[in-house]
Formats: sequence, C-alpha cells, structure tokens
Amino acid sequence: MDDDKPRRSSPRGRIAAGNTKADDARATKLLRRAAASTATEERSKRKSARLLLQRASRRPRTAEKGEVAEDAGGRLFVTALARGLEVLSAFRAGDGALGNLELAKRTELPKPTISRITHTLTQLGYLAYDSRLGTYELGGRTLTLSYAALANLDIRRVARPIMQSLAEAHNLHMALAVRDKLMMLNVETCEGHGLVGLRLAPGSRVPMAITAIGKAYLTAVSNDERSRILDAIRRQHGDDWPLIKRSIETSMRDVAERGFCVSTGEWRKDINAVGAPIAAPGGGAIYALSFGGPAYLVLQDQLDHELGPALAAAANTISSSLGSSKI
Repeated sequence: MDDDKPRRSSPRGRIAAGNTKADDARATKLLRRAAASTATEERSKRKSARLLLQRASRRPRTAEKGEVAEDAGGRLFVTALARGLEVLSAFRAGDGALGNLELAKRTELPKPTISRITHTLTQLGYLAYDSRLGTYELGGRTLTLSYAALANLDIRRVARPIMQSLAEAHNLHMALAVRDKLMMLNVETCEGHGLVGLRLAPGSRVPMAITAIGKAYLTAVSNDERSRILDAIRRQHGDDWPLIKRSIETSMRDVAERGFCVSTGEWRKDINAVGAPIAAPGGGAIYALSFGGPAYLVLQDQLDHELGPALAAAANTISSSLGSSKI
C-alpha cells in the first residue's frame, strides 16, 4: 500500500535539483554568449575580407616592374588621388559625356564620393561640366597631359609610317598598343582607305587574353610578370580559362617560331588578326602590334603566309629603329 503513495522529495533533494537547473541555465547562457561571440567574429572577418576586396578593386596603383596593377595598397598609397585617377580613367574613347551615376557604376565608388571628386576635378580643369545635361567630359588639363604623353612616345613617330604603309597596302587595320591592367590600350591606329568592319581609334581598349595584340604582348614580358597576369586572367574568365590558356600557350610557341601569333574569331567572331611584340630599348615599356580586319577579307592562309610575316618584319624594323634587339 505504501508503494502506491506519491513520494515527496526531501528538502536536500529539492535544493540539489534547483542547483542543477541553475547550473544548466548558466551553462546555456554561456553557450549562447560563446555562439554570439563566434558569430560576431565571423561577421567581422567577412567584413574585413570584403573591405580588402573593395580596396583591391577600387584603389589600384601603378604597377612596379613585374607587378600586376590590380594589387593595391602600401604605406605610400594615396587613396584620394587613386580614386580621382579612377574617375578620369572611366572615360573611354567614343563614349561622350558621362554623369555621376554612370561614373559610380564604372568605378564602383559611392555616388557621394563621385560627386566630390568630379566637383574637385572640374574646379582644377581636368573635367568640364555641362550644367544643362548634368554630365562631364575630359577637360583641357587632362587633354594637355594626354597630348604630352603621346608626343613623348618615340615609338609612335617611328611606327606610324610603317603601320600606315602596311594598312594601305592591304586595306586592313593596324594598331600599336600597350598594357592597361588586363586590357590593351591602343596608342596609335591606322586603316586602309577602303576598310570596312573594323575601326579602332587611339585610346580604345581591347581585351588582352583573347586578342592577337594582347597575346603577342604576353609573349614578351618576364616570366614572373606573365604568371601574375595569367593568374588575374584566370580569375576573370572562370570556366573559359582552360581554352584561353591553350590559346595563349599556342601564341607563345608561334611567336618564338614565326615572330607572330594568330587570333581567328576569339575576340569577335567576325574579326581575324595577327599580333607581334615590340620591345623598347633598355628594358623599357613593351608594346605590341596587330594587323587584321573582317573575317571574310582575312582568311587563315593569308594570316599565316602573308600578313603574319609582314607584321613580324614590321615589328623587327620598329624595334631596330628604337635601338632594341629582336624579341
């Protein structure tokens, strides 16, 4: 009968149970605090990583020899100056005037920052403001710098008559370019009188990885610099990288054996071209030449046996005139 009666816990048991519950509550609270602390640390790490990526993409600096310009930072790095130069670099040949919104998209800088930069650059004469349209274009002081830079490029003076002669003889497009990050910047271009389908003005840019002129440039840089550039191209192109890598490797062999490389429909499916590198004297800047036009006018056989050898000879003539050895 006694076994059927509910048992009452002793005071000591009730105290022990209460202590256990309190301990459990304290343990739970400590676990929650630890979890919250861990989550905060993770958020902080992610934020730091994101800021580093933004810093690298928004604040590029001019590359030292053998460096890739996308690697930003350094004790002497001036962020405000870098951002101002990024805004100026957002203007491209043939674009016309740009507003603050478009400049913010191109530079990935906040719009309030863009507004302050464009105001400052306008006050200094590097930008000109159209109050009716609310847009900016490059100002007189920027153009003065551009003309001074072009005038001081001896390679343009040497290369232009050779380029013009070839362009007119074959009625095709010729370009002389230098690297600008992962693009090739055309510093001189020539066309034949009857050319249709391809016209690129000085100041225009084309991708390095998938053009004859870009791949020719890659063959002439140092091994260390090429490795860094190729790593940046790999990250940029993702799934397309294996195909691009094989094309670049083929171009390197072609330049070593024939003095030129070929690109058929890689950049634009209707454009074929050949490319060849040019080295400035004394280990200075490296340039590249391209020669091409619409695919229906420029066939593979013509690239291999006529235009390619002519371009390689032109590149060697320009290099020799500058006092450089052949690449």
